[in-house]
Amino acid sequence: MDRGSVAAGDDVLPHARSIDVPPESSLGDVVAGLLEGHFLAMIAGGRATWILVAGRPLAVVAQQWDEPRYLVDASQPISSFGDDGGRVSLMFRYWKQHDPDHVFAELAAGREPRR
Repeated sequence: MDRGSVAAGDDVLPHARSIDVPPESSLGDVVAGLLEGHFLAMIAGGRATWILVAGRPLAVVAQQWDEPRYLVDASQPISSFGDDGGRVSLMFRYWKQHDPDHVFAELAAGREPRR
């Protein structure tokens, strides 16, 4: 898993990490664990928007939301988002402070939201 940086000072240490989870773990459970572990940076003002991708957009995560909004069935096993070798690469793309409702709507319509 990896995430984008929110500011120049956020680039000091790499964000990429590897974790092992049972392949039958749901996407929702894996993401919930990452969020509980504070994997994403919090920004002043409390309005960070992230797009979770694994080859395609899977969810929008917003600092001001209580939980992610999924573009896929979050109960699917994490292994269903992996490559032929079973490896899953999750990337949280920082989408600045853009309105997460708009970002979600654009992605749900098959469009990449403006940045």
